[in-house]
Amino acid sequence: MILLLLVGLVEGVQFGYEVERGESICFEDYFSQDDVFDLRVRANSSNYSVKLEESEQKKYVPLYEKSGAWEHNYQHQSNHRTSHMKYCFINLENDGIIFNITYKTGSELADMQKVAKISDLNQMGGHMKKLNSLLDDIKRERSFLIAKYDFMSRIQGSISKKQIVFGLMCLGISLIITAITVNLIKRILQQKKSQ
Repeated sequence: MILLLLVGLVEGVQFGYEVERGESICFEDYFSQDDVFDLRVRANSSNYSVKLEESEQKKYVPLYEKSGAWEHNYQHQSNHRTSHMKYCFINLENDGIIFNITYKTGSELADMQKVAKISDLNQMGGHMKKLNSLLDDIKRERSFLIAKYDFMSRIQGSISKKQIVFGLMCLGISLIITAITVNLIKRILQQKKSQ
């Protein structure tokens, strides 16, 4: 017996069933590939069983089968091109059980608090302007650093040339001094020999 049927934008579909002792109730749904659904079952007893099956090649394959809890939650994403799902609730109690079922699919599963609003996008415009100005600053700093690097490279090249010239001058002077010193030593030795 159906007790309640509610349809909400974010809540999905909520409905209730009363299942008598030893009975079961089943319902079915069809999905396309990558469709997602969420099933939440609450009952006034923990003495019941939940069974979810998916049809594969004309036979049902169990996806979820649990019992002994007050609440069951199950999420599933279809991997098949088309999927046929079957949900069964079995009363294991001696009395009737009332099932409260919440069933969500697709966009109903989205948390609307996390979806961007126009005011969020307007704030993003301010952030984008700040980021663009920071990017312009980075470009200016990069240009400045490149100019400094070029200047330092030219100075380094100039200093290197001066060091080479200075080194050659020192070597030339050393050779001249050595030649003069050797010449003077020869003269002194020749004068001592002649004496």
